[in-house]
Formats: sequence, structure tokens, C-alpha cells
Amino acid sequence: MAKEITRRLPRPDMGSAPQLEMLGNRSVTVEGSTGVLLYENENIKINTGRMLISFHGRGLRLRCVSGSCVEIDGFISKIEFLS
Repeated sequence: MAKEITRRLPRPDMGSAPQLEMLGNRSVTVEGSTGVLLYENENIKINTGRMLISFHGRGLRLRCVSGSCVEIDGFISKIEFLS
């Protein structure tokens, strides 16, 4: 029986850059958040210390805010990275 071996490539050092994980255009998780600056149905702005990330869309809502992680649900149509 053959044993499957998987190897991961080393990740580049991004310092304190935020990490985004998206599931299509319906859900996003932001790791590295330092706070929510704006919370509206069509716009949510997240501070990450180094930059602001602005999410635009319809029916946006904060599903979870904990520590340095924020989860956003809704129809995401645009993401802006503001420095």
C-alpha cells in the first residue's frame, strides 16, 4: 500500500500583513484585524493596523468578531485596500 506524501511550500514572510480567506463572493474571514471602523449594510471597513480593508456589496453583516478575526457574510462585490 503506497503512502501519500504531501509537502507544503514555505510561505513568504509577510510580516504583520492581514490574511483574507474567501469562499466565493459570499463570505470572507479577515485575520489580523484591529477593529471595525464602519458597519453598514453595503459597506464594512476593517482596520488591520497597516491598512484599511473596505468591503462593498449587499446584505453585508458581521457574522463573528473575536480577537483579531472578523467574519463577513453577504454578497461581496468589491474589496478595497486603503493605506
